[in-house]
This record gives sequence, C-alpha cells and structure tokens, in this order.
Amino acid sequence: MTAVTRPPARPALTGLRPLDLAPLPPVLATPPGDVADVVARARAAFPAWAALPLEDREARLDAAARRMVARRGEVVALLAAEVGKGHAEALFGEALAPLDQLRQWRPIVRAHLRRRRIALPRLAFPGKRAFVDVVPRGVIAVITPWNYPLATFLRPVLPALLTGNAVVLKPSEHAPRTALWFAESLASFLPDGLVGLVLGGADHGRAVVGSDVDAVCFTGSVAAGRDVARRCGERLVPASLELGGKDAAIVLADCDLDRTLAGITTWALHNAGQDCGAIERVYVEEAIADAFVGRLADAWRRLRVADRLGEGDVAPLATEAQLAVVTRHVDDARRRGAVVRCGGVRVGAGLGYAPTVLDRCTDEMDVVREETFGPVVAIRRVAHADEAVERANASAYGLGASVWTRDLARGRAIAERLRCGVLHVNNHALSGAVVALPWTGTGASGGGIANGPHALATFTRPRSLLVDAAAAPDPFWMPYDGDLVDLGERVGRLQTGDLGAALRLPALAARRRRTLREFFAPRPTDGSSL
Repeated sequence: MTAVTRPPARPALTGLRPLDLAPLPPVLATPPGDVADVVARARAAFPAWAALPLEDREARLDAAARRMVARRGEVVALLAAEVGKGHAEALFGEALAPLDQLRQWRPIVRAHLRRRRIALPRLAFPGKRAFVDVVPRGVIAVITPWNYPLATFLRPVLPALLTGNAVVLKPSEHAPRTALWFAESLASFLPDGLVGLVLGGADHGRAVVGSDVDAVCFTGSVAAGRDVARRCGERLVPASLELGGKDAAIVLADCDLDRTLAGITTWALHNAGQDCGAIERVYVEEAIADAFVGRLADAWRRLRVADRLGEGDVAPLATEAQLAVVTRHVDDARRRGAVVRCGGVRVGAGLGYAPTVLDRCTDEMDVVREETFGPVVAIRRVAHADEAVERANASAYGLGASVWTRDLARGRAIAERLRCGVLHVNNHALSGAVVALPWTGTGASGGGIANGPHALATFTRPRSLLVDAAAAPDPFWMPYDGDLVDLGERVGRLQTGDLGAALRLPALAARRRRTLREFFAPRPTDGSSL
C-alpha cells in the first residue's frame, strides 16, 4: 500500500464562556505560513484605496459603521460569550462606538491630510514654493488584547483606513469571534484584502510584527510590548505601544463624597477592572478616610456579580489566567496586613470575583505595585495631597490619574504634578471617549498614542515638495569662487547685526549667477573628442 500524506490539521482556538465556563465553539487559527500572504494581499489593495478621495473613503467606512451599529445585537452577544461583558457595558463601551468614533475622526483626519503651503523668504529663496503633504504609510499591523475586543480595534483601524492605509488585524486568541465579526463587517464595503485578519496566539503576533508591514499598533502587556518594540526597531518601522496601567485616584478631604464614591466605583469596576485606565489605587486624605472606606465597601457589597442566571453590575473575569492574578494580589495583600473591607472571594459558577476593597495598603504590596486588572481597589491613607502625589508618582506606570475635590483650581494644579499622560479632575478615563484627546502614557505604560491628531503620526508620514520656478541658477551652486566666499561672509555679518554688510549682497548674487551661466554655457570645441 502507498502511504497517503495528509496536510496537518489547522489548530483551533478554543475557550470557555466566562459566565459559566461552558465551552465556546472552536475557531480555526490562521496557518502560520499564510501570514505573509495576508499582508501581501493588504499591500496589493493599498494603492487603489490610498488613491481614492478622502470623501469616498469616508462614505465607505460610514456605511460599514452604520451596518455594525444596526447589527449591534450580534456583537453584544459575542462580547458576552467571549469575555463576559454585560449588555450595558457592551453597548456603551463598544457596540455603539463605530459611528460615533468615525464622526469624531472625520474633521481631525481632514485637517491632518490637508496640503500645507510653507512660507519662504523671497530674498533667500527666489522663485520657489514649498509644500508639505501627509501620505499614508502603507500596511498597518494592529495587535489587540481581549479586554475590549471591538473598541481596541476601532481606535487605530478607523484612522488608519481614513488616512488611506491597509490594515492587518491580529486579535487576542481569547476573542477571535468578535474580530471575525468586525473584519467581515468591514469587508462588505472595502476592497478585497484591504483588511487582513490573522487568528492565533503569540507566535502569530510575532509573525505579523516581523512581516512586511509599515507600522505596528500594539495594545497589551509590558513584556510583550518590549518585544514588539525590539522587533520593530530591528526593522526600522514605527511602533505605537499602549501597555499597562496602574491608575491612581487622589481623594481630597473637601471632595463631594457622594459623587466621588459613585465615580470611583464606576471607573474601578467598569469591565470588572479589566481596563488599563481603571482606578486601581486610591490615595485618600486621612481626615475622611474612615467615611470614604466605610461607604465604599458598603456600596460594593450591594453590587451584583454577573452569573449564568442573569446580568449583574460587575462582569466576571475574562480568563482563568486573569482570575489567578487577581487572587494572587489579594492574597498577598492579606498576608502583608491589608484589611479586606469587602469581597476577596470568587463567586458564581464562572470566573466571577466579588468587588474587593483593600484598606490600609502599603507600597510593597503587589496590589499597589503591579497591574491587577480586576475588580479590586487598594486604599492608601495619606496625611495630605503632597504625600498622595509623591506616592502616586512612585509607580512604574504612568497612564492616567484623577483628583477629586470641590476646589477645581487646586485640583488642576495637583493633577498637573502627576507623571501621567491622561489626567482628570472629578472624573476618570472619560477622555478615552473623546477622539480629539490623546490617550497616552509614560514609563511602563508605554509612549504610544491613541486618539487625537498626534496619533496619526503612526499611520502617516510627511512628504516635502519644493517647486523652483526661478530662471537663474542659485548663487551658491558650483563652481565655488571668491565671490561666493565674500557673499557668505557678508551674510554672516548681516545676521550678527552689521547692516552695512548688506550693501553689496545683490550685486554679488547677480555676479555669481552670471558666473554660473557662463561656466555651464556651451563652449567652443576644436572638433576633437576624448
């Protein structure tokens, strides 16, 4: 008998539903050898897309975004299945975002792509005009995590496509189904291959970064971000890195306590705290600390953790690995003397974890130093605002922070002392919904920029154009002679205040032009050849 060689089976991406640990339908991963082909198809589609007028690109993306919002029920169900999101959070955090973000991006992109005329001094640059155009880079790789499977695509993909690029998407292996829905929603309105999709794990992400892409937008862990930065550095392509967060809230004694409690609850527990911009540390002035902690814990005990029986206020953790991190941080805080005011336990049939308030935390605890990414807040009591600023700035992370106070001027002054890229007074992380505001960090949070005109540097590059209509050669062209040296010396004297040096400049420039014309004029020949 002749042996039959069968192609290797494609690996499948599996998963468990966070609400109840029921298995999810498997999704076939992209064969590793196909990554280059996905990028090649995107590159082939890029020139025609880039050549379209911006208005045409806007119209096609508007149609795709309208379809996504109209079919929001589909993605809401996918977000619940893959990462455990409740209906309200899925709607407001992701499903309603496509049209809203597109409309906010339009005026920013239009202004960014507009050709700019550069004013040139007539005497120094006679007959010349200069322009700066902004052009797309080509193929943009977008690598995203699992915590916001749709929203973390929208932030880079919409401006990348609006500015004329192709994109290759690499979602988390924990959220491939949402990524498929997003890619298919775009595909109906865009050229074939313009939006590529690679499904798989970390090896697939490394393959995308190492492929023929022109820039990389990466959102994920600090360790993975460092690897992406190194690989992009080797290829000399730009990388925008949005990494972890350990956001602090500073609660001053004069705050509106009712509103502050509501705000910190929302921004600490939104998406079960699985947000790089979630409040994970609270520095509260001792004068109100007992009241603040007591009322916060009382409110959090009454919040409902979602389970398989129905939706609650707080989503479950999205993965078993993340639940393990949260559990480790809380256990470490307990051992080191933190007081668990509420929570600190796993709940429900899935990956639920009770909202947890840890009081009297200290700086050496993991829950203060490391990113927890869960429904846990560490309370650090401080004597005054200066101590709060010092301790908040001691973190390796520097994404966002907020100050809560009735004195807005003082709150702004304190906020501006914080070593972060995103600052709020009496709110937190809300600026992430404002496309015109850059979302960026310092330190271990990475220097990547999402949103705002500054983010467009990842997707576009400037291109200079100088048009010379002068009839005569420029006086500084070759060959060099004593007149050129005299001209340069007189320019130097003029720049340092010797106005008399200007007297002979026009005559010297004119003589240089005559010299150049004569030098390059046709010369008589005796008929011999070299």
